[in-house]
Amino acid sequence: MPKISRREFIKGTALAGVSLAASSLLSACAASPQTAEPANPSPQESTKPELAYRQLNPQDESYDAYSDDVSAIFSPITVGKMNLRNRIVKAAAGSDTMPKGAKEMSQNALDYYGMIADGGAALIILETGTLSPFGLTNGSEPSEQGIAEGRKMADRIHQAGAYAGVQFGLGTPMSPQTQVNDYTNEEIKAIVKDCGAAARRLKEAGFDCVEMKGATTDVLNQFLSRSRNFREDEYGAQNNENRVRLFKEIIEEIRTQCGPDFTILTLINAVEECDSALGDNEGYIVLEEAKYLAQQLEQAGADLIQVRVGTPGQEISCWAPDCNHTGIHMDGATGFGTQFNYASHFGGAQDGRHSGAGAFIPLAREIKQVVSLPVGCAGYMDPRTAPDLINQAIQNGDVDLVFMNRALVVDPQLPNKLEAGKRDEIAPCTRCLHCHAKPLGEPEMCRVNATTQFAYTEEMPEGYALLPAETPRKVMVIGGGPAGMEAARIAAQRGHQVTLVEKNSTLGGMLGLVAAYKGPHERLGDLKAYLIRQQEIHGVTVVTEKTADLAYIQQEKPDVVLVAAGGQRISKLTGNAQVNVMTVDNFSLNDVQDSVVILGANLQAVDIASYLIVQGKQVTMINPKAKETIDIEQSPWVRKFTLAHLYAQGVKIYNQADCQKVTENGVLIMMNDCGFEKEITCQTVIECWDLEANLELVEAIKAAGIEVYAVGCDTPKNIQSAIHAGNLTARRI
Repeated sequence: MPKISRREFIKGTALAGVSLAASSLLSACAASPQTAEPANPSPQESTKPELAYRQLNPQDESYDAYSDDVSAIFSPITVGKMNLRNRIVKAAAGSDTMPKGAKEMSQNALDYYGMIADGGAALIILETGTLSPFGLTNGSEPSEQGIAEGRKMADRIHQAGAYAGVQFGLGTPMSPQTQVNDYTNEEIKAIVKDCGAAARRLKEAGFDCVEMKGATTDVLNQFLSRSRNFREDEYGAQNNENRVRLFKEIIEEIRTQCGPDFTILTLINAVEECDSALGDNEGYIVLEEAKYLAQQLEQAGADLIQVRVGTPGQEISCWAPDCNHTGIHMDGATGFGTQFNYASHFGGAQDGRHSGAGAFIPLAREIKQVVSLPVGCAGYMDPRTAPDLINQAIQNGDVDLVFMNRALVVDPQLPNKLEAGKRDEIAPCTRCLHCHAKPLGEPEMCRVNATTQFAYTEEMPEGYALLPAETPRKVMVIGGGPAGMEAARIAAQRGHQVTLVEKNSTLGGMLGLVAAYKGPHERLGDLKAYLIRQQEIHGVTVVTEKTADLAYIQQEKPDVVLVAAGGQRISKLTGNAQVNVMTVDNFSLNDVQDSVVILGANLQAVDIASYLIVQGKQVTMINPKAKETIDIEQSPWVRKFTLAHLYAQGVKIYNQADCQKVTENGVLIMMNDCGFEKEITCQTVIECWDLEANLELVEAIKAAGIEVYAVGCDTPKNIQSAIHAGNLTARRI
């Protein structure tokens, strides 16, 4: 086996050639969209029968190809009565921009949606939460004042040349999955009238369209499902006509109350798959049913159909299929420790080759065959990441509209920049899913855009806009990782004279190493390239291969210093002849034997465990904290999918356990939850303790009387917190 240097490993090439298993997993060549060509031995090669090896869900990593042609994405289209300037739609999703109990439209909400409209999206669809306080959604209390408040939002979006709409739904994805059976016939008739009246109020407030959601596991979707609808009246699942009756009646009522000049969009599951008990699909929607529904909705007066999939166990998979590819070589992960086979699950109609990007395009193509309406889809339809894939799908007539949310939240100017040929200036969505943590009870934020969920708070009272510096200053930023690069770009944008000093030969900090562990799914290479490009655009002077000690700082005489040195880890153990001890930040894969113990259970430890499993290693993790802290720095959705996968692969995690010493056979731990010691046999120990504060340089600069701020190195955590610290600190100087 050839030796692989740590430098090659960091570059991400270490996976190739490490082992036969690893090379099989990395294969990206497939004879069909879903299956690889089996390699059968010839009779001359073998005299005994051999089982052909088939890789499940092989990936085609060329999906990010860019030929400079995005003309189809930016071609106009007519949907109902709306003449859209391009094919990009801001999909409905929670924004949390309205304070509880609000009586007036907040400046936060107006800025949030206004920025996305300014950025070039053709249609902005709001979630109900922003408008329900004003009686503009179904189930909310109407008022004349509410219509006036809603008009502020519609006018703001229209000022930017975009159209405005709102998504209606019955219940939520968190509703009981058999709630459909609880409604009386009279309640159903009232719901139909209410949806029509709410749409009329929207129209009066200046909105251009409504999207009726019958997807995911919301109540309207339940009416469509033979697996959940057990009613015995005319809305039951006894036949196709009954199951679609309510959806049709709502569309017809909206048309009756709003007239022919109001556009009606619909959202459906094109196919469903039981993910919690994989393959047990009795009564779940199949593609043929969705085609029938689409035809019926067209007859009822709908102007567009958006498609996605249904996965009742993990709602996020319904619209973010990239979460099924979260960990390295976890392609098709369900979040329940099993794995979709895209060749057969979802009727074989979900494209699982591109790490989630464009996954629903084949479904849109199928629905387009039976209707004359425009058809759109979401499913990580990010034209920054996959411009050729999406542009060609529109050109080929496979899909008409690109529904997206996360990529526009990261960079509202995405459409304008992409159309202008400035793809390298678009802040990339890295699919971390921090932005959708609220359903699982955790704070929401964005890894790359530090203003998301923080604008107009105590941390960022000025809102989204950067205020120019009152007095431009000479600023030195020390450390070229994500925290330092973000601080430098923000400070420069505000008018400061900025120098960024990095001890290594290139910028990026730990992003290169982390990308090697995580694999390509999170696009951390794109994030690194974007932040480096930002230094060039905003005139930051970059000095590499220079250690910024106190003497150098005093020589350069900056007015203020921002130290983004990152956290530090302290090694606590020493190995012996039988057991090799190494740190997570400095190890060679060639020195990792088959049996590995990882000390720590933070996000780096989990990423390393995922990586080593791909190499065929047996991994055990020792977590000194409670179970709830495992991988806590990641978003809860990433944890949900990744940990289920690790457990299914045989990774054992001892929680509330301390490593006492290295033995001749491995490590001795104390299991504090039960009070017993246990020796774990292993050949390799990797220390991955939590990062600790790294303030030595900060204290030295402060002692010298120079104004200095710690940027993330005082509370090191993850990429999101590093970028957040860089942004906030640079806003304050």
